[in-house]
Amino acid sequence: MALDGPETSDWKTLRSVYNSAFFCSLGFFVVGFLIPIITYGPMNASATQVALVFSLLTLGTAAFSPAAGRFAKRGRRREAIFLGAIIRAIAYGGMALSILLLDVNVLILNSLIWGLGAAFYRVGMDAEISERVLRENRAEAFGRREAATNRGNVIGAFVGFTVLFLFEDAVYVFLLYALTNLVGGYVVLRHRPLLEGLRTQPSGIAAESVIGLGIAALVVATAIDTFISALLSPFVELYILDQFTTDIMLVALVYLPGGIIAGTFGGSMGRFADHQSKVSIVSVAVIIGAASTLGLVFIPAILPEPYNLLVIALLFSIGMITGIMAYTVMSSVFGTAYEGRAGEGFGMFEAAMGFARFTAPLVGGLLWDYINPSAPFILVGLSGFILVPIYVYGMKKYERALQQRDS
Repeated sequence: MALDGPETSDWKTLRSVYNSAFFCSLGFFVVGFLIPIITYGPMNASATQVALVFSLLTLGTAAFSPAAGRFAKRGRRREAIFLGAIIRAIAYGGMALSILLLDVNVLILNSLIWGLGAAFYRVGMDAEISERVLRENRAEAFGRREAATNRGNVIGAFVGFTVLFLFEDAVYVFLLYALTNLVGGYVVLRHRPLLEGLRTQPSGIAAESVIGLGIAALVVATAIDTFISALLSPFVELYILDQFTTDIMLVALVYLPGGIIAGTFGGSMGRFADHQSKVSIVSVAVIIGAASTLGLVFIPAILPEPYNLLVIALLFSIGMITGIMAYTVMSSVFGTAYEGRAGEGFGMFEAAMGFARFTAPLVGGLLWDYINPSAPFILVGLSGFILVPIYVYGMKKYERALQQRDS
């Protein structure tokens, strides 16, 4: 018999999910930081090849997210998380091999494998979190996941750079993170809870169709947002090294304040987002993200080192805070729109985002190679402002339809 979902949010059950997110994110910052530097330097790749590595990290996510959504239906959400963690561990091992061989093609192949693992891991975790909490706690639940992820980022950065300096070889860093992903996969299955019952879906074809219209607008806005953000992902560190400082450690420290804040207060940010205007949160996040990107272009001409780096660190921190709240809002929206079938909903959502992430770095690489290194940043900074009206339209449509469906 169908049930109406949990009577309370099951925070205890989600503890192992958050622990898995911590272990599996230990390598995110260091690996993302090292890949463009290693690819552009020792592997002697072009900016377009660097972009291809990052694009293929997301091609697997885009291509396999719908399949991951079907796999993660009731009874297999945790299995999807486990499978994704194992596949990413294999990919980290393959990336270590690419460094040993100094072969960019091996790195590109394992980037695709990493994206495949990310599809199952991300969709399974999104669905598990969404289905275990009440609607009014969803942003907080995703915020707690972001807090765990950012704690992993910060701690993993210290551990990873320590290993790098001790052994003076990035191979050991990638192997370390392969191991931590195995741990993350084990944790989420070891504490597997009983399945909850299936939820009934509110009826009303008209209400559902309007919700669909609002969700469609939000997906379009988020896909564009993801595209223009991912356009920069391979190049931020390279640009800072080129325009601000040649000290790699200083570049890494630029991200540290935002990571510490997010790792400490991610749950509180989500809780705040649960009870505030979703339209305002997303709009502010987009505007701040666009302003921060333009700051990368113009701040070096205004402020000398180290003040320019301090301002960039401040902008990145503010952008990370607002970005996390916007992310928790969008995850909450999708979890509610696809209540009772979150795996299917997040599978489609991650596929759309994945294809945006796949194409964007390639465009960024072409702009970097054939115009100049600041071109991608100017394009992203200016483009961000056009997203606000689309977000506002989609969110208002969605909220009105949700009220109609629940009445």
